[in-house]
Amino acid sequence: MAPRAPRPSIRRTRRGARNGADTYRQQWSWDSVAWGTHCVDCYPGSCVYHVFVKDGKVAFEEVAGNQPAPFEGVPDGNPMGCQKGAAWSRTLYGEERVLYPLRRKGERGEGKWERVSWDEALADIADHILDAIEEAGPETIVHEMTPAEGGTMAMWPTQRLLVGLLGGVATDVNAVINDFQPGHYITWGKFNPVSGAGSQSYTKLRLIWHSNPVYTTIPNYHATPEGRYQGCEVIHFAPDCSPSHIHADYYFPVGAGTDAALALAMCQTIIEEKIYNEQFVKEQTDLPLLVQRDTRRFLREADLKEDGSEEQFYAWDTVKKRLAPAPKATLRWGKVKPALEGEHQVRLKDGSRVVVAPVFALLREKLNREYTPEQASEVCGVHPDVIQSVARKVASKPTSIAMGMNLCKYYHGDLVQRAMLLLMGLTSNWGRLGSGIGSWTPGAGLEGQNLFGLKQRPGLAETRRILEMRAGMERMAAAQVGDDTQEIAAIDGIVNAARAGVVGMVPPAFFWYYHCGYRERWNNREWNDPAMKRSFDEYLQEAVQSGWWEGVIKPDADKPPRVLFEVGGNMLRRQRGGRTHLLRHLWPKLRCIVSIDWRMSTTGRYSDYVLPASQHYEKPNFHMASPALLQLKYSDNATKPEGESLSEWDIFRLLAKKIEERAKAREFVEYTDSVGRTRRLDNLYYAMTLGIEDVDQLIDEWVRDTVAAGMMAKGESLKTMRKKGHATFTSVSQNVYRLNQATDVEPGKPYTSLTWHTEKRLPYPTLTRRAQFYIDHPWFLEAGEELPAHKENPKMGGDYPFVLTSGHNRWSIHSMNITNRMMLQTHRGRPHLVMSPQDAQARGIEDDEEVRVFNDVGEFLVPVKLSPSCRPGQVICYNGWDPYQFRGWRGPMDLEPGMVKWLHLAGGYGHLRYWPIQWQPVPVDRAVRVDVVKLNGARV
Repeated sequence: MAPRAPRPSIRRTRRGARNGADTYRQQWSWDSVAWGTHCVDCYPGSCVYHVFVKDGKVAFEEVAGNQPAPFEGVPDGNPMGCQKGAAWSRTLYGEERVLYPLRRKGERGEGKWERVSWDEALADIADHILDAIEEAGPETIVHEMTPAEGGTMAMWPTQRLLVGLLGGVATDVNAVINDFQPGHYITWGKFNPVSGAGSQSYTKLRLIWHSNPVYTTIPNYHATPEGRYQGCEVIHFAPDCSPSHIHADYYFPVGAGTDAALALAMCQTIIEEKIYNEQFVKEQTDLPLLVQRDTRRFLREADLKEDGSEEQFYAWDTVKKRLAPAPKATLRWGKVKPALEGEHQVRLKDGSRVVVAPVFALLREKLNREYTPEQASEVCGVHPDVIQSVARKVASKPTSIAMGMNLCKYYHGDLVQRAMLLLMGLTSNWGRLGSGIGSWTPGAGLEGQNLFGLKQRPGLAETRRILEMRAGMERMAAAQVGDDTQEIAAIDGIVNAARAGVVGMVPPAFFWYYHCGYRERWNNREWNDPAMKRSFDEYLQEAVQSGWWEGVIKPDADKPPRVLFEVGGNMLRRQRGGRTHLLRHLWPKLRCIVSIDWRMSTTGRYSDYVLPASQHYEKPNFHMASPALLQLKYSDNATKPEGESLSEWDIFRLLAKKIEERAKAREFVEYTDSVGRTRRLDNLYYAMTLGIEDVDQLIDEWVRDTVAAGMMAKGESLKTMRKKGHATFTSVSQNVYRLNQATDVEPGKPYTSLTWHTEKRLPYPTLTRRAQFYIDHPWFLEAGEELPAHKENPKMGGDYPFVLTSGHNRWSIHSMNITNRMMLQTHRGRPHLVMSPQDAQARGIEDDEEVRVFNDVGEFLVPVKLSPSCRPGQVICYNGWDPYQFRGWRGPMDLEPGMVKWLHLAGGYGHLRYWPIQWQPVPVDRAVRVDVVKLNGARV
């Protein structure tokens, strides 16, 4: 048992007490207490709990409330918890818990299982892996990556064995869950800048936009009403009247998916009233850069000189009345005064003359032509006076947008995000205290994990050797940077590594297209943007043949996947397009499907093996750390795992041993992967573990190596983390995702991203090296999306009268807690569809009546919850219900076509290139078209 953490002030009573008061107290007695947190995709999460154990079982947990204020003058984050965390221990002992290794006995999905030993299960899985490698190559082993349930200890060993050592592929997690913000990436060359709670305490205007934080960020929401005590105004934009509107100063209903029109009308007001920040616009953005009127392309040096660069751009200097090249190494213009307005003639290298104008002038024309407040009001439903009033507020004070992970799931969510960022860019609302827009990022993680993958033996001597070698490489790279920043150089490095096939993570769009049956859906013109001039196939083939996705299309089109691992996720619930599509197209190709989970999920039901993983509180683990928090939160093994469940470290450690054993027996110990690397299997176990078997020893190695790297205080170890429940980062890794934050990390000071750009004037990692609002890629020009614009949602799923929207519900993180009996008691206890009483009356539908929801993709049955909070023409089915809670195991995911936007296949253009968790096509599921009818005896 781990050392006890400091105990809360609850009286511990003797057993056997009989009076009423003592009987009640007996319920809250315990034998031991440990630190715990829930290492799930609950960003930024990291809530600290005391976990109380009695008679060898977790009796209850409660928030520790031990978070200090980040710095003077800012409230602490306590209590940091939610009702899911306070009831998490119920999931350890629920009926859905899997306690022993199970092997499919009947057909997949039939529900017939036999209990087998770990040795028997791992031997058979090892043989399937070896068969796949020997017959088709390691790239046919697929890990459907997810951050959902297992935390660091689920992701790291899975990736290390399947991808790092065997050469399998992992589908990019940010596409799988679709938390990628494409509009951010198009604008900044990165999607993931975030700011800490301390910086957000300085916000004077918070726009809750495409977010419902009262539901989705319960531990952190108190910062919003606390900010109001400091003079922060809160405005909520949403189609429905969600719980987050209750504590806002203003709530303005906006039509689903029409937010770009709203934001662009605000931009029109700001420009026409000349209340934009001119210096910020000229330095930080591409708005001063010149565009040729006839071709609509940037004016480049290659247009002016025979040997000119395609990546040198120009502004018009109002002082010297001539072209001025845009600096590449800095955002400062020096003595140049770039124009934002006007037209000028320039001579091209062929002697012809063309008219050029700044992007700002083109933008102003577009806004005045299409997005006046009156015009936008007709689209989005927000009154023109309101649009102008909010625009003036944004321009006059530090503003942040509390944007969740909803907007990225709209087909044209990228356009909305680009419009939002244009609003923030005009008003200098990023890179300063109290400003910014919501996203998420990895990047502050345990550096010891990265070092472990490079070591040949355990111990600090080997760690120091690796650190010295890495420092030398960094010095060499710094000497060759030239005009590039460290961030740009790091991105170039990881892009090249991905193309060389040494990263392992791949964009899954091609996997879905070639192997999962999405080709037919994505080619449905009626479900796509009418601006597409060609078929989806033609765009994809151009992207592939042009080499834009070289090295990352795996498994190859002619190599069907053979083995699928799902670790802590639930592909058949989460995948857009749902269970039926994957079972029809992907499942028949798979020789072996392995689900590693603590519960029986929908994916587990259709797997060949279900291997029981230990739960939170049953294994040592870490929450994914964010650089905005600068703390690594520890969750201890407060009690022994239930049944025969094992930690993911032990599962993959033992699997590595079994693969090595079976490979030697089969005399197959060496092979070459698709990029020519020789891999050996006769030393696989040592390569996986470096001789470390005990998970406590492994974690202690990681922590001590992180200290050696200078990122934690001297003396930190597993022992100190067990005592405190956390460790504080003194600095963070200089990996590419950390560099994307473009800010200095100083403990005790507010964390605000992008200050390297706004204060140090370092370039952005985009084609123009500025925040880029104009994209002159041929596809974007063809689609009319060179500038932010509003476009109607395509009729995905067919021409039906309702738009189906979603979002995270209040009662579960994804589907992890949705069957927790305590959570079930806090709502109706089953899935429901929120519907306007007006629409329900027109169809003769009553509250709690079961209805049929359908479109051209599929159908499902669900009870209706009537609520005037839902606007007419909209229905809401929150995300997170498990399919087996619906009749026929069909839910809203079975109505989602899983469309991707064709423009996100674009490449060969500056920053439009793939690297892990960044630029790639991602599936969308918001505003799918459906109809809702009375059941009338129908069955699914």
